[in-house]
Amino acid sequence: MTNVSVLGAGAFGTAFALYSHHLGHRTRIWAFDEGLPERVAAKGENTAYLPGFPTPADVLFTNDMATALDGADLVLLVVPSSFMRSVTAQAAPHMPPGALVTSTAKGIEQESLALMSDVLADTIPDHAPTATYLSGPSFAKDIASQLPADVSLAASDIETARGVQEILHSPLLRVYASNDVVGVQLGGALKNVIAVACGAADGLGLGASTVASLMTRGLAELARLGVALGANPLTFLGLAGVGDLSLTCNGELSRNRQLGLQLASGKTAREIVTSQKAVAEGYRTSMAVHRLAAREAVDMPISEAVYKVCHEGASLPEEATRLMQRERKDELAGIFMTTD
Repeated sequence: MTNVSVLGAGAFGTAFALYSHHLGHRTRIWAFDEGLPERVAAKGENTAYLPGFPTPADVLFTNDMATALDGADLVLLVVPSSFMRSVTAQAAPHMPPGALVTSTAKGIEQESLALMSDVLADTIPDHAPTATYLSGPSFAKDIASQLPADVSLAASDIETARGVQEILHSPLLRVYASNDVVGVQLGGALKNVIAVACGAADGLGLGASTVASLMTRGLAELARLGVALGANPLTFLGLAGVGDLSLTCNGELSRNRQLGLQLASGKTAREIVTSQKAVAEGYRTSMAVHRLAAREAVDMPISEAVYKVCHEGASLPEEATRLMQRERKDELAGIFMTTD
């Protein structure tokens, strides 16, 4: 039996805890919310984040980090990117020396523009060299419902990824190993920004052709920035790229798509995100992408439009018009270079 500790009791963390238990692993889950473990024990499910899915009594929810990490063989970091640094710093003293670590966070740290791999190098330096990064099309409710899904799992050494793959892979969740740590992380983060644009296009009634165009040209933006930061461009044609992009841009459960829909209704991004308990990562990530694109001199017009609407109060219809009035381009220009 593998001892799996999940840090983060939101929808995805809870879903992965249920999945881990289904595989026969001893599973513990750390919750930031005080009182959540008691409420889960009383109600038999995590009604705050994943209602409707019974939680087995032997899946331990706790607010105590030491208890959550006691004897862990695999630690799943399932927290928003903005909390990764603080949570892993808190976890560091309690991490078993030989534990493997997998991050599922899909975002970029705002202040430093660091990927989660860079954050872990700072906070858990002894574990960071063998850390893995999971991304791909996988809604929490689908995982909890035991519906089939595929994901990508990257490590600097692909043999490390294959070791974690052995723990998490099953007929319900096919885990594909990769050695493109940068690409898998960027795909998971940047697709959220494009999903906001697709939701906005839907909300404005611009049609399915517009959404398909945004996804396709958004994928080109992902690849351009990825190549500039050292990723393998082929990664963006896989699960962490086009796979996750397709789900997040089209899926009704996508918080980022829902953010775009609400922007199209006339609400401001700030009032939308402050009214929600769950995090729409695309809102924060659009700021980081704006800064990264400027730093790397990468043209990312769709992502820039999302940034302007979310953080500068730009008009959504005007940004849509501006995108369509840009100068003519060759379709593949800049995909394997840092400029368009």
